[in-house]
Amino acid sequence: MFIHAISRPLSTVSHVPGSGVTTVADHLRRAGADVVEDIGIALSDISRAARELSEELIQRWEASPPEVVHTIGVVATMAAVAARPEGTRIVATFDERPAAAELEKSLAREVDAVVPLSTAEMADWRNAGARTFNVGAMMLASPAVTESTADARGHVVCLSTGRALEDVVESMTLWGPTRLVLMGRLDASSRARVQQLAVKLGVSDRIDYQPGLRGERRSRVWAEAALLIGGADGARHGGHVLEAAAHGVPAVALAHEAHLDHIVEGASGVLVDPREGPRGLGRGVATVLRDPLRCRGMGSATLVRAESLHDQASFGERLLEIYRQVCGILPASTKPAPAPLTPEATKLALNYMPLARQLAHRYSGRGQRLEDLVQVASLGLVRAASRFNPDYGTEFHSFAVPTILGELRRHFRDHAWAARVPRSLQEVTLKVQRASDELRASKGEEVTPAEVAAHLGLLEEEVRQAMQARGEAMSSKSLDHPMGENGDESYGDLVGELDPDLEYVELRESVREAMMALPEREREILLMRFYGEHTQSEIAEQLGLSQVHVSRLITRTLAALRDHVTNDVPLPRSWAAEEVIGQPVAAGRRAA
Repeated sequence: MFIHAISRPLSTVSHVPGSGVTTVADHLRRAGADVVEDIGIALSDISRAARELSEELIQRWEASPPEVVHTIGVVATMAAVAARPEGTRIVATFDERPAAAELEKSLAREVDAVVPLSTAEMADWRNAGARTFNVGAMMLASPAVTESTADARGHVVCLSTGRALEDVVESMTLWGPTRLVLMGRLDASSRARVQQLAVKLGVSDRIDYQPGLRGERRSRVWAEAALLIGGADGARHGGHVLEAAAHGVPAVALAHEAHLDHIVEGASGVLVDPREGPRGLGRGVATVLRDPLRCRGMGSATLVRAESLHDQASFGERLLEIYRQVCGILPASTKPAPAPLTPEATKLALNYMPLARQLAHRYSGRGQRLEDLVQVASLGLVRAASRFNPDYGTEFHSFAVPTILGELRRHFRDHAWAARVPRSLQEVTLKVQRASDELRASKGEEVTPAEVAAHLGLLEEEVRQAMQARGEAMSSKSLDHPMGENGDESYGDLVGELDPDLEYVELRESVREAMMALPEREREILLMRFYGEHTQSEIAEQLGLSQVHVSRLITRTLAALRDHVTNDVPLPRSWAAEEVIGQPVAAGRRAA
């Protein structure tokens, strides 16, 4: 299938990253499609940019028209609709913010399908009557790093513009001395307005304006970042959060549109209720910056998630399947509708209902209600009646019994387990149960696991495991089930025990608070040793110290933490004015 992917945003801020469009094209190529990616910036107003692009597309498509055009943005969609060759299908994705709502609705009626960038937007398009498909995280930029470097001591990055940026600046009063790097392009009036607000709040000296960075310079900003603030203007496409994730940087963002799909609350970022405004953003940022462990953990989690989403082998196939459905090559549902029963089949099913009930009774007493088993057996009977052909010379009774029994066994395999166990173990358990019943009936006494194993050709351990699974995973007992001679105890009183880790909860919180009170050097060494799993030699090399010095610092710091947490011994006063990492230790400190 020949696909042309076109992206022509009016701005890099109001659009998903170009690398995200490239990622989609790469996935489609791996799925076997022939893809041409066409990425650029519209350098004029919407109408003129669309007209110029449509003229270019008409010339390009005259010789080889694509089967599907996937447009990203209003300009690309307008141009593709104007230049569309006969037989070419158009799939549109809209990502601008602010959105030209009426223009988008008009274009949605002229394209063949809409693929939105968030679950919330998909519901809106469906309510508007557009044909829409959901493929999950689509415009995800390729991971740019192999390891997250998110550090709570780094700066905060923001790509927002306009009113969203003003909210970010207002939130700075709540998150301490950390600097804010603005990478979004601002016009003169917006920049003056933001500068005036920053001066009023006393935070102007903490703002670095670095618009339009590309390549190594942009990567350097992300490498030194603690987190990203995602405002309302990036919520529709989620591009700001996606770019940060590709660099292993967590996000504090408004809980809105695509942010809800791309941020796992508490794991890869923090979602803020839009109604909380700047104060909510400020509290969210402060929460992450004050906890270095959490900041690093979120950075690692967001990079792992970005890598897993980017490596989805099935993404290209899913998107290609959507294109085929739009082209009519693949029907929306390939599962044929069941044919109604013929009068002869209906009569057979009614006449043999007693057989279905009799077979259902065979499986009674195994933890399933008899009424449910009769219903399952009846379904098997109907299926047997619908497929029975008397021309084969087979009696219906002989044909129906295996079908009904198969339906009953399938029911027990899929629905009769109180806890989920592997399919292979389910099947072995049912074999062991049947063999046990047969051997018990033939011998007239209980059989041992060894006898069942010999009968089935299994290992005795496999039979014991199946018997245990049947006893513990196929049925469950309520914790309120009465126990004891008088029923005055419940089952829950007799099972379970106190979690031994409960006594350490308070200690963990005390250690966390004490860690925040440590000097910067000691805290960094402990984080690198016990969180980053670096060796003492590696730590010494990074901090410009000897390995022996690092070993002594670790021993002394752990001893001080232990005394502080367990015996309420104050931390050393000499730590109040600690030296900077890598600088010589003061004479008074050496004496200590």
